[in-house]
Parts: sequence; C-alpha cells; structure tokens
Amino acid sequence: MVPPSGRPIPEVENYAKERGCKSAVIIVVDSLGYSLYRHLSPIMKNLHEIAENGLLFKCRSPATITSPAIASIFTGYLPEEHNIYSTADIYTETAKNSENPRLRSIMEWAYRAGMKSAAVIETEGAQSFRGRIKDFYGVPNSEDILDYDRQITEYALQSLREKPDILAVHLRALDRYSHRAESWKEMKKAAKAIDKNLEEIFQSTEKGTIFFICGDHAVHGGKKWLKNATHEEVKNHENNYVALIVGCNL
Repeated sequence: MVPPSGRPIPEVENYAKERGCKSAVIIVVDSLGYSLYRHLSPIMKNLHEIAENGLLFKCRSPATITSPAIASIFTGYLPEEHNIYSTADIYTETAKNSENPRLRSIMEWAYRAGMKSAAVIETEGAQSFRGRIKDFYGVPNSEDILDYDRQITEYALQSLREKPDILAVHLRALDRYSHRAESWKEMKKAAKAIDKNLEEIFQSTEKGTIFFICGDHAVHGGKKWLKNATHEEVKNHENNYVALIVGCNL
C-alpha cells in the first residue's frame, strides 16, 4: 500500500496479537456517532457487551455523509485522496485509473495477497468489487430498511460459512431512521434490530475473529436528536465523532 493517512492503533494491534486473531469482520453501522452509541448502548446489549470486553474508541470521521466516510474506512485514505463522494464516483475514479492504490479497499489488498475477502453492501456499491475480489453480495436499496438490513445479515451469515479472512458489512437502519423517525422510540426500534443482526453475525464467526464495528459519521438530523443533549454530546456531534468498537470471538 501507499502509506495511508490512517495509522494502525497500537492498542488494537496488541489486542489482536494477544488473542491470536486470524480473521476480521468490519461492520459499518451507519450513523453510529459516539454520543448516539453511548445513548443507545443500554438497549444494544450485544454491542455493549463487545465494547465492555473489548475496546471502545471515539474517532473523528473525515466526512459527514456516507460514501466518502465508508470509502475512508475501507481504504485508510482521506476523501480528498480517494475522491469518492458518491457510489458513482467509485466507477468514475476506477475508470480514470484502475491501478490507483488509493482506490483499493483493505478487502482488495487482502485478496491480492491470496486471502479470502468478501463484502456485503448495497447492490450498486457491491458491483464495484467485480473483478477486484471474488465474493461480494449486494442488496437492492429498499424503503423497508429493517428488511434491507435483514437481507444484508443473511448474506453475511452465508459469507461466513465460506470462512473468509476478511468480511465487510454495512448496516443502515439507524441512518434511515434518523432521517425519517420523529421519536426516540422509533430510533430504539432500529437500534434493537441492528443489535439483533450483530448478535447473529457474532455468533456465526469462528474463534479468533476480530470485529471492528464502526460508525461512518455522526447522526443526521442533529437538531431533532440533540434537543436534550448534554454539552459533551453536542460537542461530539459537532466534531463528527463516531464509535469504533473492537472485540474478538474467543
């Protein structure tokens, strides 16, 4: 790789080495801002348990919208380096220079190194992996976002049966609900659904699998969700801090 803007986190490296982690699952939970995670963690019991037994970081996201943020998570480069601000940009930038190393995801680097890589994301984004990794699964965008996430989860479980060295997954219910919901009751419904999906993914992995569960940006609709927020929660939102949770299946 061309040295990425992102750097390895020593605590994570030590955590993985101490536990002999041999495979990885990256799960992007759309809109899982740091303050939102802290607020919802009492009902996201499975995710909270992983954080309690593993590592929890407050990370500044490089973008406030999904496409550039996820591209940075998957590649390690800043948006101004990978130039992916929408799904369509993946195809445009690749067409310009398919050998640009800053356009390659960690899944592609692993595949080039002879590892088994897989991705489970929205259909248009998944198709961008054609010819770049062997195993990718796409789910068409849907108005029923809970069903969409269920399909994503089912494909993730299917992929895990093939024992990949690295798997990337994108769950979107929190983000969609943040735009459309009007109450915390609805947001909690989305959080519980995501937590259930995460539980099934966790339980389907082999021992020695390290998990990276990460938000891509702070929650949208800040005025709506920050009405009774603390000063610290408001600052976390303004600084676009997201939660990064690292755990290992032992």
